[in-house]
Amino acid sequence: MARISVVSAARSRRRRVVRPLVVVTLLLTVAAAGLTFGRYHRQTLSYLTHWKGNPTRTVAYVPFPAEDPPQLRLAVVGDIGDSGRRLDATAAAIDRIGTDDPFDALLLLGDNIYPAGDPSRLPDVVFKPFGPILDRGATLLAILGNHDVKAGHGAAQMTALGMPGRWWSVERAGVLLVGLDSNTPNDPEQLAWLERTLRDSPARWKIAALHHPPYSAGYQGSNRAARAAFSPLFERFGVVLALSGHDHDYQRSTVINGVTYVVTGAAAGARRTGDADFTAVSFSWHSYVELAVYPDRTVVRALNQANRMADEWVLSPPGSRLTQGGRDSNGVR
Repeated sequence: MARISVVSAARSRRRRVVRPLVVVTLLLTVAAAGLTFGRYHRQTLSYLTHWKGNPTRTVAYVPFPAEDPPQLRLAVVGDIGDSGRRLDATAAAIDRIGTDDPFDALLLLGDNIYPAGDPSRLPDVVFKPFGPILDRGATLLAILGNHDVKAGHGAAQMTALGMPGRWWSVERAGVLLVGLDSNTPNDPEQLAWLERTLRDSPARWKIAALHHPPYSAGYQGSNRAARAAFSPLFERFGVVLALSGHDHDYQRSTVINGVTYVVTGAAAGARRTGDADFTAVSFSWHSYVELAVYPDRTVVRALNQANRMADEWVLSPPGSRLTQGGRDSNGVR
């Protein structure tokens, strides 16, 4: 009996060694097939190389002081297009911190409706989950993502969301916010409009919203076309913050020629992410972003569905000595 027990244990140990080797072998086989033969070689490589999950530490949300309220407060969500409990939880989290101090605007960063932009689904993904926020007076602002225009629904979705055009600008409380169509980054009319709008605005704060991120270390990666088209204008005309979705995670870049790039595309779904040489913070988390604008600073916070905060940082206006500072719960300064 003792001998049988020893042999069984040895076999068990071999199984424990062999099974991980089988898994690794299968993954490598899939990767090789994807890289060599598949249409989705980039996606296969991304799945195998993006491993960052939840942030390592978070802190509780602290409201802004009643005696020092921001001049403008925005809730920013990306890739909300899947209805269900995860999206509902994100919307409910925003509503909780907006009950006593309502948001001025709700900004949707594209891929508002999966899989192909059908506007008949807007009640499920926008008007029901975010209804309480809008009912308290938040202005609905939106841009189009790649899924929104996939089946030719872009124009109908724009009408249903009250979008004035595929690109637009609003100016309020010293803030110029431009919404862009990164599905057509090289459109000469859009680029001429963007240059004129940024150049002529006296706003202290200039913020851009576009679906495809010019800088991303996530599964989708940096969108080079958006970077080539838009980033030179951002840098030339004083845009300090560019907000994107597309990747289902949260990322904050280092300051790149005066601009900080934020990805927040995990309102309804999350996907593991990565790091690049331009990454300041990145993690995969069902989350949204809160923007609080003051005359001398803008506070940006990344929050999850329990309103735990994993990143809080401060932007100063162009021309000041400090262009990005603050803290986040992972110790990045």
